[in-house]
Amino acid sequence: MKTSLGKLVAFTALVLVLVIPYAGAAGRSDVLVVGMATSDIISLDPAKAFEFSGVGIEAQIYDRLLDFPEDRFDKPEFSLAESFNVSEDGKTWTFKLREDVKFHSGNQLTAEDVVYSFKRVVYLNDQPAFILTQFGIAEDSIRAVDKYTVEIKLDNKYASGIFFSCLAAGVASVVDAKVAQQHEQKTDKYPDGDRGLTWLSRNSAGSGPWILRKWEKNESVILDANPKHFMHPPKLKRVIIKEIVEATSRRLQVEKGDIDIAWQMFPDQIKSLMKNADLRIESSPAMVIWYLGINVTKGPLADNRVRTAIRHAIDYNGIIDSIMGGAASPINTFIPEGFAGYEDKVYYKEDLDKARKLMADAGFPDGFEIEMDHGDQTPSPELAQALQNSLARIGITVKLNKLISSQLWPKYRAQKHDLILARWGPDYVDPHTNAQPFADYKAKVLSWRNVYYNDETSAMIQKAGQEMDNDKRIAIYKEVNQIIQTEGPYAMLFQPKYEHAVRNNIDNFTAAPTFDLWKLYPITKK
Repeated sequence: MKTSLGKLVAFTALVLVLVIPYAGAAGRSDVLVVGMATSDIISLDPAKAFEFSGVGIEAQIYDRLLDFPEDRFDKPEFSLAESFNVSEDGKTWTFKLREDVKFHSGNQLTAEDVVYSFKRVVYLNDQPAFILTQFGIAEDSIRAVDKYTVEIKLDNKYASGIFFSCLAAGVASVVDAKVAQQHEQKTDKYPDGDRGLTWLSRNSAGSGPWILRKWEKNESVILDANPKHFMHPPKLKRVIIKEIVEATSRRLQVEKGDIDIAWQMFPDQIKSLMKNADLRIESSPAMVIWYLGINVTKGPLADNRVRTAIRHAIDYNGIIDSIMGGAASPINTFIPEGFAGYEDKVYYKEDLDKARKLMADAGFPDGFEIEMDHGDQTPSPELAQALQNSLARIGITVKLNKLISSQLWPKYRAQKHDLILARWGPDYVDPHTNAQPFADYKAKVLSWRNVYYNDETSAMIQKAGQEMDNDKRIAIYKEVNQIIQTEGPYAMLFQPKYEHAVRNNIDNFTAAPTFDLWKLYPITKK
């Protein structure tokens, strides 16, 4: 009896924590409950967070100099900054800050906080730091000109679109310097002080639309509204993000109304959910591209006619419909839908006659044998088998090598593969973050791994990286993409979609291509 009573008390306490908002709220109608997998959260500190969920949560808590609006992701807009100037040589950027911003602590946000935040990113040098340091930003590169003016010196001239997109990234969030300094401690890794890293991993010192109330690992994240936010005071009073790992559990809970949004549902759940009149499906293209990498030094693969034959042999529609359940779109560009410069032009469709002719013209009418490496997690094995079947129709016999990640990626980076099934996701929201790895071998990423050393595309990408006219910059990417699609070392397969189940009493929900671009502040309930 004690055990049963104890369980009942514990369950009741959990319900109170997860459902009842802070004092003054009207009740469940003011609380948004989202079910999603959040077990990847390691830290909520913007200088460290680099996982899907962690970056998404801290994006709600902190503000940045620039930010993306809730429904457009081609270029960021002013947020903490209200104007800027750039020197004639393109290396010195000066930002004028708003003067009406306060942190959750009540402290005024000033230029000193921006300087402190950027310097701590450089000092801590954790995973996301490169998004800022790639511009040559060091601890002495940033200074406060006056209380509300910040100067940032770069090591070279960079396109404003690239720089601004990185200033809108989570790592560029502005931290309350006074609060961070109050919680600084010395650690083995940082004997001179961790700049509040240990404390900020589980707490917050931001100015954003939402205030971190509580994070319980593998249980929930609770955010309370910041009604005094300078630009986006939330419409609701609390958001609860519940840890629900299994998609089936998310489906059941959104159908019962226990949660309002079931994040990232899969095709088999979507079919069932679409029959529920109380729900709707909201989708957006994920900023991910699945592709087949082709090592251009491996025998027949050196001939572009063979690579083109491979592109025409693939059953794209069958892959999208059967394996992805329709939750994907064909793509023939390294710029995903949602980015500036995206084009929906399709260069390649299944055409076996054309593929076979190209194989014969290249001197391989009877085909050849080759190997394909792929990951061990769904949908990689299924996709690899579909590609194997597609290529067999033009005489290419493919041996599949299923590898765990710790084997797959080192082999790819060492240029030891023949074919590889892989995917790529951006580090920040700008086409350059994809154009450079796919087309500039000197960056030593995807083009280099596939041993595709094209000096023309490399030079064009480097030129784009310094082009201050954004329209001209985007035009360069499009021109490079045409070269890559017709001569390069890839067969682009598809861009997947994120699909979410949303109850019909939820309004102003905008599906975003990544969690960190999702804005919680506009959402309302009725």
